[in-house]
Amino acid sequence: MVLVAISVFATGLAGPAQAETWRVYTDQHGSSVEAPASLKPIKDPLGVTLGSADGMAVATLETTTEERPGFPGNDPASDVTPTASDCDALPPAYRLQKETVSAFSCVKAGKVEYWVARYNGSGNVTLHVEYPVAQKALWNGVVSRMSASMKQQKRHELVPYGCDPAKESPCQ
Repeated sequence: MVLVAISVFATGLAGPAQAETWRVYTDQHGSSVEAPASLKPIKDPLGVTLGSADGMAVATLETTTEERPGFPGNDPASDVTPTASDCDALPPAYRLQKETVSAFSCVKAGKVEYWVARYNGSGNVTLHVEYPVAQKALWNGVVSRMSASMKQQKRHELVPYGCDPAKESPCQ
């Protein structure tokens, strides 16, 4: 299983401008998300981080590759399940559970918590966004667009130089 993260810190207290330019951010596995272009890349040991000066909202995009159904990373029924540590109150305000998508939204400590995972048989790509409840009107559309833009490439293994994946013992 491989986990790659892209973190996004949303723009200032006023939220992102509605007419703002958007850009696609892509991780090393080819998973991507559209986000406001005002978010600037910051070095991060886990992947790509984008941020604003105030960091009032935070979004994380993670790629998990797992081909085995029912295993973490390829289990829509349990990968994105709200718990008491995610929400002030259960059940969450919003919950969606389907074969290729799992999502929920709730409030935790004055912030909206939004989780969505999309599945393609090779694992999932998960978006987690936190933003202040007071900025809900500004961020709901941004989060919806980011969620709709999420893409995960089909799983592909990186083969070491000199190895032949067609052989029974590919690296001998």
